[in-house]
Amino acid sequence: MNYINHFRPIYEFRAAAFWLLALLILPLSGMPYGWAFALFALLVLVFRSSQIWTALKFRMAISTKWLTTLDVQKLLKIQQRMRKEANSMYLGIGYEWTQKHCQIAHDILRMPTTDIPGLPRWLSKSRTGRKIEEAIESIFAPADSIRDRMPQGSSWIHGMEPKKGMVPFHYKAMGGHTLVGGTTGAGKTRTYEVISTQVIHLGDVLIIIDPKNDAEWKRRVERECGRAGRKFLYFNQAKPSESIRLNPIENWSQPSEIPSRIAQLMEEGPFRDFAFLFIDRAVKGELFVGDKPTLLSILKYAQSGVTTLLERGLKRFFRENGLPDWENLVTANAANIGNKPGASIVDGMVALYHTRFTALDKGHETIDGLVATHTHDKEHYMRIIASVLPLLQMLATGETGLMLSPKADDFDDEREIWDIDKVIKQKAVLYMGLDSLSNNIVQKAIASMVLADVAAVCGSIYNFYDVPPDVVLIIDEIAEAINEQVIQILNKGRGAGFKAFVAFQARADLEARLGNAAKMLQVLGNLNNQIILRLEDSDTAQWFSDKVGETAIRNLVVTGSTSTGSEAHVGEFNGSVSRSLQLEKVPLIPTRLIHGLPNLQYFMRISGAAVYQGRIPILQG
Repeated sequence: MNYINHFRPIYEFRAAAFWLLALLILPLSGMPYGWAFALFALLVLVFRSSQIWTALKFRMAISTKWLTTLDVQKLLKIQQRMRKEANSMYLGIGYEWTQKHCQIAHDILRMPTTDIPGLPRWLSKSRTGRKIEEAIESIFAPADSIRDRMPQGSSWIHGMEPKKGMVPFHYKAMGGHTLVGGTTGAGKTRTYEVISTQVIHLGDVLIIIDPKNDAEWKRRVERECGRAGRKFLYFNQAKPSESIRLNPIENWSQPSEIPSRIAQLMEEGPFRDFAFLFIDRAVKGELFVGDKPTLLSILKYAQSGVTTLLERGLKRFFRENGLPDWENLVTANAANIGNKPGASIVDGMVALYHTRFTALDKGHETIDGLVATHTHDKEHYMRIIASVLPLLQMLATGETGLMLSPKADDFDDEREIWDIDKVIKQKAVLYMGLDSLSNNIVQKAIASMVLADVAAVCGSIYNFYDVPPDVVLIIDEIAEAINEQVIQILNKGRGAGFKAFVAFQARADLEARLGNAAKMLQVLGNLNNQIILRLEDSDTAQWFSDKVGETAIRNLVVTGSTSTGSEAHVGEFNGSVSRSLQLEKVPLIPTRLIHGLPNLQYFMRISGAAVYQGRIPILQG
């Protein structure tokens, strides 16, 4: 078995010095065929010099951190070439992580950090030394790179492979959905910038849910849409003047989906079930009379009751069921209810409905539901509905209500009205900045409802489209917006052409949001690809390390012994030294490496394919 010690002294220096001396002396020695020996010395000197250069380059690579800068136009040229050659996206500079790199990593992990070879520390202690250090660094610096002087991470992780190339992320693999994990500041947003820039110029639909509302990411997406001639849509509840209007309950296949989206924002329990029931009745009533349900209309009926909606529904029902003279029949029947306190024309209509239809089992389920709500104990109804009223108030009133319950006939509001189905059909780019720091409850609710709308459109595409469109969905901080519909997108979205990218900082974020570990594992099980930047959470790092798997490394074991017999001369002894290589089973990517990644560096695992170590570029231009 071969074993290479990358950290031994560079003995080739001595050999090179000898052959250099020989090269200088031989032409002056006067020996026969001195030129031939000098030529041989030159060849050996070149060979030894190349070994020295390789060793120095390796030492500089593992002792210096770099950041890659990349002009957008150059990125697009790289993308076009990679798409043509390998049908893949560009994810920075890096290399395929193999057993060889695992071997070097374990060798380094066993060493004290002070023993990792690099430039002498005394160089940076003086002005002259710093200039020498900078000159040496400039010689070995990668192309389009600047020195990373931030303290985070270990320089040697990316530097241990001298032959780096462009890291590919194959488009076909994206259908399996992708997790982007990383602690604060590790580079998740810059990773998303590189991905979204390529998606925009590729022409796919792009929907971004950004709870933090990152200004640089938003500017990058808007700028690239301008370059590509794409429609850019911006939604931000905190900046209504810059935002579009977006109806989050526009798309559905079953009316019950609308109350489900609202009820899922509440805590589990009987109050949520009753709130769903009453909202479901109101929504079906609106549809029965020909109205389009909105958050504002749902709030109105929740607050004031469904009396007016029931009256309109009964009028239509009577006309359609052969009672055009219902008003005369109600008037004739008024004597039966006239003495009842609080009786109204609607009560008369309800009585007529019971007499002529319900008693004969000819009623309508929508009208039955509205009647049940209308006749329900008012005090009990208000106690139940009070649990959902604050949420509806936040979403359906004020400026937020105008943005989420848009009115097409409001000609004073010139902001465009969109919904997710329209975004996809027109191949637009939607950026939703949700400002979760200042208004966390409302922003979570908005994100959850919009993602439910995305799931509804995804289901429609899956069922009715012969050739589904390519849709890229990016959700930053998934724990802020995860719901059942998002799980369905991850589970079944591939068939509808959806490619999802979701980000978190730790698995615990998901578990806390979903309420149990089983749900968390269900989500993670649908994320077939993982792009992992530096993590602080050991549990998540261990999970990824287990995903990648194990390999075997070689350990060089050196043993020595000496002995002497009791009858031997005082100067006599026996000694032995032995060396052996042993195999040890270890994780292919140890968790210490995941904790030690510098900013913008990552490990990427493609399900069923290779593992890469790479560095995300900083886009410019």
